[in-house]
Amino acid sequence: MSDPVPTPIPAARRGLSVPDLLVALGVLIVGALLLIGTLKIPFGINAYVGPRVFPMIVSVGTLALGALLLLATLRGYRAEPAAEEDSDPDAQPDLRQPGIILGGFLLGSLILVPLGFVVGTAVMYFSVGFAFGERRAPLLAGVALIVALVTYVVFTRGLGLSLPPGILKGVL
Repeated sequence: MSDPVPTPIPAARRGLSVPDLLVALGVLIVGALLLIGTLKIPFGINAYVGPRVFPMIVSVGTLALGALLLLATLRGYRAEPAAEEDSDPDAQPDLRQPGIILGGFLLGSLILVPLGFVVGTAVMYFSVGFAFGERRAPLLAGVALIVALVTYVVFTRGLGLSLPPGILKGVL
């Protein structure tokens, strides 16, 4: 079992780590956004436990984690790979896969309303599969469409949610 307390880093590696700082600030921002959204949830009348309780726990926990990460970063601690991780912390990261996924999510969200949930979500699923190495485009597109269609049906018919049908209006 690993030691939960971070060990001091050698003097040669001391100093503010910008990537660690960005992660800590990112977690703080996500926590703040979750808290803002949680506070907009109406609280039930005469209820001790309402619809806000669990989102509040998650948002406060995320804020606390971000604060702890920020404190550790400002004290000079760095996120280092574990001994069993065979990685080089000084190597340049390969950003192609995250870029493909981010691009697919941006494109999917742009076409979500005009072309519909099924098409927009299928683009997102396709980008994730492609980023993970699947190169059989027809198979990947078919699986992405089927999964998006099943998701649409479950959300609209099973849960009663309203999702944009787009070009499939009247068919679904």
